[in-house]
Amino acid sequence: MSSNHALHNYQHTLAFNCKRPGLHAPMLVAHYIDAALNVAKNFEQLDNPLLQEYYLRRTHHEIINKMCDPLTHNAIRKQCLHQLHKPLLALKRFYISHNSRAKFLLLEREARILSHEFNPF
Repeated sequence: MSSNHALHNYQHTLAFNCKRPGLHAPMLVAHYIDAALNVAKNFEQLDNPLLQEYYLRRTHHEIINKMCDPLTHNAIRKQCLHQLHKPLLALKRFYISHNSRAKFLLLEREARILSHEFNPF
């Protein structure tokens, strides 16, 4: 996949205003994460770790923000909680390969605290 095609599919924010969130939430969240991970993967291939980290962190924070937002439908919040591991694992791989394990541990701790505090179940 070319970088232009990957950037074309990427949305800056997770859209949460669908007509049937209970039915479409898993697909909505999964497509957002997959598009962002593809963009990050393209920047990895272009040997641009700064933009790769930016897109990985942005995806992680967007998923966390939607999970913690009480105005977001509960079905989408639950899917954000269920699929939070995808950007977190990508960040773990990135930080371990760049010898920045401490940054990953801070993100992991933040995700753990917020997932317990704002659990939509």
